[in-house]
Amino acid sequence: MAGIFNEKSIPLTTMPEIHSGFEAFYALSNKVDSWEFHCHDFYEIYIHVNGGQYFGLDNNMYLLEPNQFFIIPPFCMHGLSSAGELIGYERAYMNISLETLKILGCGQLDLDRFFRSYTSRGLNRFQFTREEARECLGIMKTLQEMQNAASAMDRFQSYALAQRFISRICSIIDHSQALTSTVVSNSIMQKVLTYINSNYTQPLKIADLAKQFNVSVSYLSHEFVKYTNRSVYDYILYRRVMLARELIGTDISLNSIAYQCGFNDYSNFLRMFHKLVGVSPNQYRKQLAVLAAGKT
Repeated sequence: MAGIFNEKSIPLTTMPEIHSGFEAFYALSNKVDSWEFHCHDFYEIYIHVNGGQYFGLDNNMYLLEPNQFFIIPPFCMHGLSSAGELIGYERAYMNISLETLKILGCGQLDLDRFFRSYTSRGLNRFQFTREEARECLGIMKTLQEMQNAASAMDRFQSYALAQRFISRICSIIDHSQALTSTVVSNSIMQKVLTYINSNYTQPLKIADLAKQFNVSVSYLSHEFVKYTNRSVYDYILYRRVMLARELIGTDISLNSIAYQCGFNDYSNFLRMFHKLVGVSPNQYRKQLAVLAAGKT
């Protein structure tokens, strides 16, 4: 997984070059802007401590409360949304590859299946107690400090700590009830987003969307950017390319993938894939094959 994308890649779509197969991050920021909706090919466990406003996850927008965490599976669109700058925004996250998640399960628990047993039913958000939040944040801070561990012993200890964190998260999920209520900050935009997420492989024009939802093109364009930090056009293209990126890992032909993802013009598919991913679809498939061969 690491090393596939270059500096032109979309932010937060692949894990950086690190030894462990996971990345831990903690920060308290005085001021921060929201970020564009995106997805990636690994799990993210996002912890909101304080200061955030809304968190978008696929078709839903959630009101952020202190000491909540989200389980975000691969290729699930998500992003932070707010009316302006966030003050005193405290958060943490762990990005973790499917391969590493399997290792941390120790052959006893299929962690991917465990998480998906909840997320497939729309159960992504859970609540910490203050003590649980303090414990998990402490682990995240320590893991962040150990990020570039060089020695085998240090890497072993970071894996043990990551396993402790994942075990704690699983225990909380298994013994608590997921938070299912959502907050609709803009009901029209949520309906537009839901429609696009269900139809982005079909021909979509912003004028037709505006007409369908009985709003002006200018209103739709402006409000959609506020909602997702992406334009309608960029959002649709991004989703198509990310779907293509997922399908390239199969044995489907590249021509078929381009068509299935909504690109009727193969040259346009090549151009947009290279622009967003940083390599051509064929190069990407070859790199995936090299990575797969290295794991066997």
